[in-house]
Amino acid sequence: MKVVVTGATGFIGRALIEALIKQGEDVIVLSRSSARKFEPNPKIRQVVWNPENPTGVVTEVDGADAVINLAGEPIVGKRWNKGQKRKITESRINSTQIVANSIKNALHKPRVLVNASAVGYYGSHGNESLTEESAPGADFLAQLCKAWEAHAVRVEDFNVRVVRLRIGIVLDRGGGALKFMLPPFKMFMGGWLGGGNQWMSWIAREDLIRLILFCLDHEQARGAVNAVSPQAVTNKAFSLVLAQVLKRPCFMPVPGFALKFLLGEVSQMLLTGQRVIPKKAQELGFSFRHSEIRNALEAVLR
Repeated sequence: MKVVVTGATGFIGRALIEALIKQGEDVIVLSRSSARKFEPNPKIRQVVWNPENPTGVVTEVDGADAVINLAGEPIVGKRWNKGQKRKITESRINSTQIVANSIKNALHKPRVLVNASAVGYYGSHGNESLTEESAPGADFLAQLCKAWEAHAVRVEDFNVRVVRLRIGIVLDRGGGALKFMLPPFKMFMGGWLGGGNQWMSWIAREDLIRLILFCLDHEQARGAVNAVSPQAVTNKAFSLVLAQVLKRPCFMPVPGFALKFLLGEVSQMLLTGQRVIPKKAQELGFSFRHSEIRNALEAVLR
């Protein structure tokens, strides 16, 4: 199978490329930089694409069996000023538009597009359990995800199966959410955020990669698919388990007002969260290897 991947050099993308190669697929990596991002491998071909002149993408998409679009500026790490919000938005919308237009113009279209989205689609709902049928929220991230997905859905008009993968907090060593969570705990200064009652919908990176591959292979996988573990946890529960796994204390919660002062609007995402259920994945028979938070953290931090 020939698979085209955007956003391949990120925390999720690198693990995905490794899994695709292990499975024997031929991978086309679309990158904005000419610098080599992967070790030489006959199964990987890196192609430089310019968002300002994306015509070359059509050539790569034409004849591909699948396209996986993971491109996008990281959500966390910087304050959400006007410029950063624009960067976050444009990096997702523009890349998805390019992918959609390339599929539209390809003579031999791929069978499936797996397009990244996020559980931020749902906005804040307190303790309410959210499935793929739940309505979108009204905040910045929710509206971004709604627009992001809308551009991916366009290719359904060309008889291409589209999976809108709403990804939760991805856990693994060396990146993702744990990159920011681990240092305070390792310095014996760990604690939950705000009141700690906000829900965290998470997924082990291993399970996320397996779910992407599952969606490629299963024709019934289409539309919105929540990429989260079946057992969401509160931030306080997560923090206490993380502390136990690391053999560190957990007694220094970060007050909500301090987060708002330090991070601005980003703090709202950290202090609210969503309780998301992977209804579609479970109905399709996907089996999570890490469905319980202690098991997941012990596996990724061992």
